Amino acid sequence: MTQNFLRCLMCRQFRTYFLLVIAMAFIFQSLLVFYLLAKVKDTDGPSEFGSSDSPRLQQAFVNEKEPSVSSKPACGILSKTALSAIKRATTKKCKEELSDIACRLKNYQLVPERLPNYCPRKDSVPGSSLGCFHDNNQSRLLSSYGVKLPGLTNQKCIDLCAQSAFMYAGTHNGKECYCGNKKPSLEHLLTRTYCSVPCDGQSSQTCGGVDATEIFDSGVPTRDSAKLQAPIVNGTAKIAFILTLNGRALRQVTRLLRVIYRPHHVYLIHVDARQDFLFRSLLQLELKYPNIRISRKRQSSIWGGVSLLDVLLQSMEQLLEIDSQWQFVFNLSESDFPLRSIESLEALLAANPGRNFLKSHGRQTRQFIHKQGLDRVFHQCESRMWRVGDRNLPAGIRIDGGSDWVGLARSVVEFATSPSYSNDPLLRGLKELYRYTLLPAESFFHVLILNSKFCDSYADNNLRMTLWRRSQGCLCQHRHVVDWCGCSPMVFRTADWTHLTSVMAKSTVFFARKFEAAIDQSVMNRLEEQLTNTSLSYPGLDCYWESAYHRADLTPKPNPALLTVALSLAKHAISLLLQNTVAECLGLRPSRVVAITSYFRHDHYVGDLIHFEVDEKDVEFETLVKPLTKTTHLMEPPRILSTLQVGSDFDPKEQVFRNRLGVLTSRSKPIVTYKWTGHINTTAASQLAHLVWFDPDDNVRAVHSVNVTDAAKMGNQNLEIDHPLKPGVWLVAVIYDGKKIATTEFLIVPQAGYQSTHFETRISDSQKVWEKYLPVDAKSAIYRREKALMKKDISKFVDKMTAEYYAIQDICYKDQPPHCATIGFHDWQSCLSTDWSSFSHDPKSELL
Repeated sequence: MTQNFLRCLMCRQFRTYFLLVIAMAFIFQSLLVFYLLAKVKDTDGPSEFGSSDSPRLQQAFVNEKEPSVSSKPACGILSKTALSAIKRATTKKCKEELSDIACRLKNYQLVPERLPNYCPRKDSVPGSSLGCFHDNNQSRLLSSYGVKLPGLTNQKCIDLCAQSAFMYAGTHNGKECYCGNKKPSLEHLLTRTYCSVPCDGQSSQTCGGVDATEIFDSGVPTRDSAKLQAPIVNGTAKIAFILTLNGRALRQVTRLLRVIYRPHHVYLIHVDARQDFLFRSLLQLELKYPNIRISRKRQSSIWGGVSLLDVLLQSMEQLLEIDSQWQFVFNLSESDFPLRSIESLEALLAANPGRNFLKSHGRQTRQFIHKQGLDRVFHQCESRMWRVGDRNLPAGIRIDGGSDWVGLARSVVEFATSPSYSNDPLLRGLKELYRYTLLPAESFFHVLILNSKFCDSYADNNLRMTLWRRSQGCLCQHRHVVDWCGCSPMVFRTADWTHLTSVMAKSTVFFARKFEAAIDQSVMNRLEEQLTNTSLSYPGLDCYWESAYHRADLTPKPNPALLTVALSLAKHAISLLLQNTVAECLGLRPSRVVAITSYFRHDHYVGDLIHFEVDEKDVEFETLVKPLTKTTHLMEPPRILSTLQVGSDFDPKEQVFRNRLGVLTSRSKPIVTYKWTGHINTTAASQLAHLVWFDPDDNVRAVHSVNVTDAAKMGNQNLEIDHPLKPGVWLVAVIYDGKKIATTEFLIVPQAGYQSTHFETRISDSQKVWEKYLPVDAKSAIYRREKALMKKDISKFVDKMTAEYYAIQDICYKDQPPHCATIGFHDWQSCLSTDWSSFSHDPKSELL
């Protein structure tokens, strides 16, 4: 009986254990399925043979942790890329747009599957088979490009090769596709029985064999572009210029206009919707010049944005309405400058009517597609290009692209913009495709022309030159506006003159870019001298002024801290002006900042000009102020550190701070820049230096290790703190080989109500070891005593600190001197009489 009871008990335990195992297996399976679904990507792309894509040019690294969204998309589970974009967007409208586009992409409703090509190669039958040929890895007949294609069919391979402008396509061993431009020799021809392996994507078809490839004619024409005819002496052509402008470089824009302006041409100017100063300043040109128009249809022209193509197409539509006689259109920016006269350009265009001037990327189309992001879907909202997912490009057309700076014949412009062509399937399909494409202006016109009736007019030359240095130009500096890493050309400097002149020897180069007078204006002066065959000599030739703020601006919004510092500096300037006088000038108290202008001379930043009003009616002043360097080198020569500076808005490509006056607030992102001299003992034990950041309370806020062996270029390091910076004086110390070799200070400007803001002060034990390097000199102690003043009276604290961190260089009155200046004041000067004021003469930037 006892044995029966034990058997029964064991039977029950076994059944319980068995049920438990089944339940656990079911739970594990469910979790595994959920995990696999979460890891699914948008599409499975082909694995290329010999791909050499640069990882720096691929997508920007975004937070790929599993994001969550407030509302579940109607189409179910979306890709991680789409969910990340939706999560990071801030407005409901943008989130809904991204969700809708992601669903349409998932349901294959976003990209045309196939588009027509109206430019087949003559004497060819697209898609026709040339036969089965002996082929293997040792002697590949089509060796230009090869790829394993999941779901391979013969048509899929033909479309892929045609897309990359290869004349022939070949399928091999059921899964492989090869492309090339050399027609196979008949000596390799085999009977069709050797090409009997079923296609991976359609078993009823055969896609080559084990050592055999079936080769097809893709039908695309050769890559040869239209040959340009020599310029016609005294030939004329009417040109329409589109100037797409951004920033605040008004004087550089007017200088460009002065050089390219001719009464018989047409000029349409589009100013970025966020740049009110430039738009407002250029409007007055319409009153003086009937052939200059300022577009009222303004968009935010962010780097890589869909809006860039919209701006060009809308501008072309307006030009067709404005004037019926122009024959070519060229787009320029504020960064362009001519290398030859406009008359020489007219002579070339007169000899080449109907030609379209575009620059292609080269011959590696597959790499261009991946690096350019053409096989990804992007959407522009919130002044940002969001990456939504991956896509397959339409079959049937040739893909090309390169530069977005083009010269187009009027016939192409009419075709691309006229409503009468809106039902053309190629044009309509391309506009649908490029509505969700990164850098669309760099490819749209290329693809449209090469696949249309205009294909014979394609000249692979956009008549421009650019200066590329990939190591500096491809640093992902546009990640704040796009989910991608892209490249930008360098600014030409005087040191590039030899390169410029060597390219200018070519008769088909008429414009160059980029130029920036705030970095190097001398090279532009030399170019203009060469254009005019005269030696330029007039006041202000070596000076340049660029607006930083104006009170009339609607956009962007003013920086309150900048205005606080500027008004404080205006007070200092007036005090210095009056220090040697005995007359009472009660009405000279600064009341409002009118404008701030950055001033450069001989290609160096001199300081900022603060234009301000005073209490006395109709009296205005302008003062030149310069930020002081607060860097101290603590090591005897030879120094191993030549440069140490803290600022914000650092441009890693051009190695300059764009925030030139250096006003930093609690929300700023400080960056320290440094450059080694090369006088370093690069032993294994001394490869690193440390940058130690101290806040106003003497706390160590961050420590960064940097390599000291690279003396070729300037290094930089961000202060990465997620919370606001405490107002007051901060310090960065450079520690090398256990010694403090240099320090630099920077001011975080306080604003009203800062006491109520919480500032993080938790310091880790590992950071405390650096506190011994905190300065203890008398000067630093004085700064720390000012903290009490900051808490008591922010205005007085700012006045005291600006006197320490800035120097007043000069001051002048704008239109008329104040009443008290008539009493024997000999050192007061009119701004018009100076060579530094923004009101002094600047003939090179005056459009006459």
